[in-house]
Amino acid sequence: MWCNCHVLTQIPEAWGTVKVQAKGAGYAILQMSVQYNVDIVKFQTQPPERAFDLRIRPNYHGRNQSHITFYSCQRFVSNPLNILQFMYIHHCISSDGQCSVCTRWTNGNESIRSGMAVLDVTIPTGYIIQQQDLDSYILSRQVYNLRRARFLERKVLFYFDYLDAKDTCINFTIERWFPVANMSRYLSARVYDYYAPERFNETIYDSLPTYLLNICEVCGSSQCPYCPIYNLATTLPIPVAFILACVAVLVLHQWQWRYSCV
Repeated sequence: MWCNCHVLTQIPEAWGTVKVQAKGAGYAILQMSVQYNVDIVKFQTQPPERAFDLRIRPNYHGRNQSHITFYSCQRFVSNPLNILQFMYIHHCISSDGQCSVCTRWTNGNESIRSGMAVLDVTIPTGYIIQQQDLDSYILSRQVYNLRRARFLERKVLFYFDYLDAKDTCINFTIERWFPVANMSRYLSARVYDYYAPERFNETIYDSLPTYLLNICEVCGSSQCPYCPIYNLATTLPIPVAFILACVAVLVLHQWQWRYSCV
């Protein structure tokens, strides 16, 4: 019986030596990966060969940074020696004249274009994009080589058939769905070859506007009853003469009612 299986196992609190035993006939590939978060560029793992170039700068807008728009431009650079000149002359351009996420295939000595490429953008906690919006974007064929897009937990993935010398620009907007504040300041974006993940590039972008948010700025009155902005009441000074006048009116009204009954 022939079987093509892919098994993924997570090792909690891994340390020491990991031993794997397998039985049967056929071929198997065993791969172990270690993932950890860093917030300084010099601590990032560098690829063995720089095959992509990646830039990112999110655009925060809406009430209390409720929306974040990313623009992405992909292009193959056939001559790696002219990358800096190319980046200076051909800056990424989107529909509104700006580009905040830029990634390009730069390994021109190996191939004139990349294989299937994936753009992986980590997004802040509490933000989402509707999957149907991504599906509609794919079906619109606005991006000629974009074949698939998926929203996963805290990330958005874009799959390209390849990256070549023609500009390939995409844009997407995420929106706050859950009231989360004071979240991680540094997030990552990664571009890599799907069939050769060792060809990659990763960068860190600063999400300072969401990091500085206070929880009372992102939730409604029913969700944050203890926030001062929603439960603060102003005490109005009442003159003593006004209180005495009200008491006198009540006493006079009560006396008149009793006199009329007699």
